[in-house]
Amino acid sequence: MAYRNIRLHPLLRLIYLFLRIGVWISVRVFYRRRLVLGREHFRFDGPAIVIINHPSTLMDVLNSAVEIRQEMFFLANYGLFKHPVSNWLLTRLFCIPVKRKEDVADGENRNNDEAFEASYRHLEKGGVLFIAVEGVSWMNRFMRPLKTGAARIALGAEARNGWNLGVKIIPVGMSYSAPHLFRSDVVVQAGAPVQARDWSENWHQNPTSAAGALTQHLENQLKSLTIHTRDEAGEAFITRLEEVLQNENPLPQKAAFERSQRLTQTALDNAELREKTEAYFALLEKHGLSDRGICEVQSTKYEVRLAGLVLGFPVFAAAYIFWFLPCYLPWLLNKKMNLYIGYSATVKVVAGMLTFPLALWGWYRLARVGGLEAGWAWAALSGFVVLGYFVDIYQDWWQGWQAVRRVRREKPEVVGEVKMQRIKLLAIAINA
Repeated sequence: MAYRNIRLHPLLRLIYLFLRIGVWISVRVFYRRRLVLGREHFRFDGPAIVIINHPSTLMDVLNSAVEIRQEMFFLANYGLFKHPVSNWLLTRLFCIPVKRKEDVADGENRNNDEAFEASYRHLEKGGVLFIAVEGVSWMNRFMRPLKTGAARIALGAEARNGWNLGVKIIPVGMSYSAPHLFRSDVVVQAGAPVQARDWSENWHQNPTSAAGALTQHLENQLKSLTIHTRDEAGEAFITRLEEVLQNENPLPQKAAFERSQRLTQTALDNAELREKTEAYFALLEKHGLSDRGICEVQSTKYEVRLAGLVLGFPVFAAAYIFWFLPCYLPWLLNKKMNLYIGYSATVKVVAGMLTFPLALWGWYRLARVGGLEAGWAWAALSGFVVLGYFVDIYQDWWQGWQAVRRVRREKPEVVGEVKMQRIKLLAIAINA
């Protein structure tokens, strides 16, 4: 069955393009390292549903949407549409309201027939839908059971079009080092498309069972694309293990991500390793030390960093002053709003899309008033943009120097005990 390309008003396409460019810049500024895997799976044609796990609210949407060339329609929480202004805006910005249990009051009808019908029509026009299939955003690094909505929409659209529509489901895994922090890391990994028509036989036998089976398959796919730590205890354990192994053997982001995935498969059930890890970090906490300090205490990095801190301070101070307000104001706004911590990155990015351009414009105007030619003013701004990345490096030097300094000031017998615990831990962890 040939699909019809969805046609949007040119103004909506222009708005989408403008937002896409802004998001593309913003995510590259917000994250220190951003790795995209499975890029070939982001390139597709025809009707599709993009699904994600959901640890970082709007950032999950932005990190995946910016990789997809088509305009997407987003299934969003019904509660966001209750205000007339937000309803007017969201319905014009590619959003379809969906009622979750938590979105309706006691006794209120929870009917999503309109949302399903709108989704069917959109797919029949060759459109792309975006669904956060966990239903609720949680910052943890483990998958919660998926809602069946994505599977029901994909199967329902295919069934009413004779299983010839060609709906595909693109699973995208989101893995953050710290979902709420500026200059943290993220891995965006797309998996192979899942063809809804492959579940046609199951559907003819039992539609409900087919939706459940497809949902379970999608959940397994997302688990394979992320770092699935199973539960909060597993997450704390894997996070500590990652820290020790990365300090001992630093790897590039992709290799470190793959190592973490292997750990979730091989180490989570290792009781001895869990015990050694917990004992080691309890000892570090008792003495106010860090694994980084213990790992680097005998290296020459301490003196090198001290020299870098002294010599680089004027450059750091200049760059810090230049970028202070555009970075501080989003942080302050997020603090004043006092929202769930999972919204922190979203608030900072949206605010930063205003404060960063305004800061650059303000410094440019100041340079011009100060007598600089336009070309020199732009050159100075470009230099300070580059120096903004030096602030990251300088702060890392400072943290490393401080970590080693604390170890060097500790009693030798304490440091020896901690090192011995670390050696025992590594002996097990490296073979895990």
